[in-house]
Amino acid sequence: MSFLNNFQLKITDFIFGDLTGFILEFFFNKKNSRIDYSSDSYSMLVLIIILLLTSLIFSFLIKKKWTKHFLLRTEYVCVIYISVILIKYGIDKIFKAQFPEPEPNILFTRFGNLDKDILFWSTIGTSKIYNIIIGSIELFSGVLLLFKRTRFLGLLLAIISFAQILIINISFDISVKFFSLILLLMSLFLIRKNGWELILKLISLPKKTFFDQTLFLPYKTFFKILILGTVFIKIGIPYFNNDFDAENKDNSLNLTGAYQVTSSESPYQYLFFHKDQYVILMERSSEKMVSFHYDVSFDDQIILEDNQHRISKHLFVKNKEGSIIFSFNHQMIHAKPVNYKGMNALQDKFHILVD
Repeated sequence: MSFLNNFQLKITDFIFGDLTGFILEFFFNKKNSRIDYSSDSYSMLVLIIILLLTSLIFSFLIKKKWTKHFLLRTEYVCVIYISVILIKYGIDKIFKAQFPEPEPNILFTRFGNLDKDILFWSTIGTSKIYNIIIGSIELFSGVLLLFKRTRFLGLLLAIISFAQILIINISFDISVKFFSLILLLMSLFLIRKNGWELILKLISLPKKTFFDQTLFLPYKTFFKILILGTVFIKIGIPYFNNDFDAENKDNSLNLTGAYQVTSSESPYQYLFFHKDQYVILMERSSEKMVSFHYDVSFDDQIILEDNQHRISKHLFVKNKEGSIIFSFNHQMIHAKPVNYKGMNALQDKFHILVD
């Protein structure tokens, strides 16, 4: 809650700063560098462990008659905290403070050179409508939590929001995984028992339906198999299509990929062979791209078709090392393969701690 004059930081540092710092140096040989205890760090991990052990000890010491009173107080604190977080981040999204428009250095960085967390942050920042919609939902959820009659609906929306955020943080390796997990667990704690009973009542089906009548019993299994079978066949057809997983397989010509032009006199910097049999040429000076649909003939020539459906033939040779020679615009283009699979955006990196 750094947005409220850093009071949380000051209190937490006063109570736990020395202890977490000692544990970090003694067990992990690290400094207490992230004293805000927000981003995924060793400092936050140690603080979570301390709080977990403290709460376990406290749960055994507290008297049984005080348990209900203590849980009510805990619920009240959690509701206020989650409400403040949702309202804060909702407003931040609406006014594009959390996901701002990408800076020029990001805009001029190639997609493949961006790390997944920066890539996600930058992409979301380009859409004002998305930020307004998601921010409004979070703001609305936070307001609903403040009123007892609408708290259950607010908690349902909060659980959906926090579950989505946690999935995003894990999938794109964004360093607030612990924080989003804690928020999700808090929401699940608040909706326990009564909330789950209401959900089960809402989704419960009648004990007897029209198709359960004796007249329809012989046909019930048939209809179920027919409907589910049709659905599964429709879902499964793309998986049996040879082109479905084309991005992970080489095409029949074994050309899919990126090639760097080595000819110094050529105006092009890269050649890209798309999985759907398109060749794309990127100019060296402006990085402008021009594309053609292609096929390769039996006499070592590549057949190009432009947007106006004009067809032309060009010399095309690929050697054993993967390099290619391509005749285009009255010049011979020499290009070598580039291992684009090693670019940052394609790496499934995942780290628990930011430091």
